[in-house]
Amino acid sequence: MPESDGSSAADDEPETGEGVPDGGVAVDDTRTAADGASATASPLDRLVGGLPRPGIVVRLARREARLTVRRGWALGLTVLLAVFAVLLATFSGSSVAPTGYDPVIASYVELATYLVPLAALAFGHGAIVGAAERGRLGVLLTLPVSRAETALGILVGRAAVLASAVVLGFGVPGLLLLREFGLAGWPTFAGFLLATVAVAVALLGIGVAISALASTSTFALAGALLVWVWTALVHDLLALGVLSAFEGAGDLVAAMIVSNPVATYRLLALAPTDAASAGLAAALDGSGLSAGLLVVALAAWVALAGVVSAVALRRKRV
Repeated sequence: MPESDGSSAADDEPETGEGVPDGGVAVDDTRTAADGASATASPLDRLVGGLPRPGIVVRLARREARLTVRRGWALGLTVLLAVFAVLLATFSGSSVAPTGYDPVIASYVELATYLVPLAALAFGHGAIVGAAERGRLGVLLTLPVSRAETALGILVGRAAVLASAVVLGFGVPGLLLLREFGLAGWPTFAGFLLATVAVAVALLGIGVAISALASTSTFALAGALLVWVWTALVHDLLALGVLSAFEGAGDLVAAMIVSNPVATYRLLALAPTDAASAGLAAALDGSGLSAGLLVVALAAWVALAGVVSAVALRRKRV
């Protein structure tokens, strides 16, 4: 599962341009040392080494997205998702396949539950440690940008590419559902698509955080695999066991759900469908969790991963 790197050596070097000495990332060096050591800085500001400048983060994200697209990884994921989704949509009229929006979307959710987190973690686990081992991160950190800005730029850039791959991979086959079943269930499909993008970005953030914490790509890969096994395979089995042992414990159910972004995603995506009455999704009514709270939980996972990545990169020896 190591991250594919089909780019040439030139791709790993910063792009140069007239008037942009930093390799394609136009930055301003007006931040002084006093700014970073300001006594009025918040604890989080001091922890990550200064509040990131949105303009710099966007420029770094654009550069990361360009390098990522060149490697062809996103195209491969888009094709893979589209193939599986088209097969499910195309054969939805057969006697052995799901029929209607709800069953097809439930099948899509089951596919995405395993494939999307795996792809997101694979995409993120080498983002920082891999760049450090190739020397590209060291070059980037010589520029007048903070490490927090670098970490967030990498995360945002890769998140944009991953989100595009998910939208295209599932969105294009969604047109087949539109032709087959009409507009009646389209809001449900749109909700599924947005939830899938959210969980993809959340797991990508966790992968980037692992990459920032790991000392080598091997450790990052091992950490990403362990996270995938826990979130996609083990957690739900454990949660169902706890749920059966402590029936009616709504607070415990809510904690079990939000502690895993994949479980949060599954319940969020299945909530509008008939499949919400089965398995762990059946616990949603007694947990006190609404769709809005599930969205907030996924957003919190993304924010937490971004902060961990920024702090870990600040303390990382490059």
